[in-house]
Amino acid sequence: MTDNREAVERYALDASQAHSELVQALAESPPKYPLEAYRILSGLTRSAHELPQLLELFEGGIDRLRAAGRLETDFRGASLEEKLQDFHVGLAAASEASQALERGLDQAYRAIGHVSYKETAEPEL
Repeated sequence: MTDNREAVERYALDASQAHSELVQALAESPPKYPLEAYRILSGLTRSAHELPQLLELFEGGIDRLRAAGRLETDFRGASLEEKLQDFHVGLAAASEASQALERGLDQAYRAIGHVSYKETAEPEL
């Protein structure tokens, strides 16, 4: 495997790790200000925006392998055609879901951008 191929795989693992770390960080310390939520949603929205294209490129790569005769099954039940059909159906569902995710994140992002932090006086003791 070339360095570039290893880098592509590493990007996917790094993205997964980053999302896991974000969940942990938010569980430990939720946003204290709307601006923090706005910035976090900005990054998540950008990530979601890239998902449909990423899935399309991924699918195209597998399709090229198939066209070149470079795929076979491991013969555990289903045929190659059945597995590839499941692959395409799964990616289509994932693409649809990622587009819905992007729309939802974008809506939340735009909304929180109009929310500001309200300073309150500290109670006197």
